[in-house]
Order: sequence, then structure tokens, then C-alpha cells
Amino acid sequence: MLELNDIFGNDIGTVNVPRSIHQGIEASLEVELLQGILFRKQANRPGDRLSLDQSYTLNDFHFDQDPVYGNNRIAGIPIHVYEAQLLYEGPFGFYAGPNVQCNLSRYAVDHANTFFAGAYALLGFRAGFRHNKGFSVFLDCKNLTNQRYASSIDVIADAQTAERAEIFHPGDGRAFYGGISWSW
Repeated sequence: MLELNDIFGNDIGTVNVPRSIHQGIEASLEVELLQGILFRKQANRPGDRLSLDQSYTLNDFHFDQDPVYGNNRIAGIPIHVYEAQLLYEGPFGFYAGPNVQCNLSRYAVDHANTFFAGAYALLGFRAGFRHNKGFSVFLDCKNLTNQRYASSIDVIADAQTAERAEIFHPGDGRAFYGGISWSW
């Protein structure tokens, strides 16, 4: 069953969709690019390293010969999502590196597939320090380019026949987060 909402977010009921396809791929890969860049591994401490962590999701969700929507994509679901982080980690607890969060393609906000949310890429940077005795401090910088994007949407049936409503929820602008923790 697929629940459809009208343009004001009110429930217009549960609609039985005879057939729909829900398939996709999720993949993650961590690659250690370099070891011992400035500090070689020693018997009493690790060396430093540079790693690349990345994840990708492909969402292929669509109707299957639906009498109203044919083979349209099911609205509200980004198709290609990619995240990556390049991280330097030192032997004494320091770490830092850039990151990116991407919605790589536009995606439908209505089941009729006539109105779309745009693609975006958000650049960030993370740095911090972790001590092996339980103390840590971090700074996380997000959306450094202050990109405007929709972080989520309210799905509608057909944007061509509906009155325009506030269906796009804006994502956060440039933001800085920090924190300190100590555990024992």
C-alpha cells in the first residue's frame, strides 16, 4: 500500500497500488590511501594515515503499470545519494578532513512526475582530537558554500493540477558544530 497526501499534507487516504517496484543498491567502501605519512608506526604507538570513506545509494522505486501513474517513479525518494570523507588521522589523536554529501540527480516531488527537487552537493570539514583516556573534542563544519537545497519534501499527487503549496523543506545553511566529551 502506498499512502498519498494532498498538497496541504492532509491524509487523502490509503491507496492500494496494484504493483510497484522497490529495488536499489547500497554500497560502502573505505580505502586507506596512505600510511606513515609523517609518523611511522612504532611498537608503542600507531602511525598516521589518510583514508577515504564513501557510500552510495541507488533507489529505483517506481510504479509498475499503474492505471493512474503508469511506470512513473514513486515521488519523494532521491535516486542517487553519495557521501564521502577524506580523513587524516594522526598517531596522537588528531584527525581532520573534508567531506561531501550529494543528491546527484533531481527527483520527483509528485507521483505524476511533473515537478522535481534539484540535485545538490554540500561541502563540509571535520576536525578533532580523541585521547585514549576518554577525552575528545571536535568541530564539524557543514554546508560551507551555504548552498540552498531541499532537505526533504512533502509528496503530492500531481503538481500540474494542485495548487502550489509549501512542499519543499529547506536544508540548513552554513553551520558549525562543536563538542567536548569525557568518559571514564
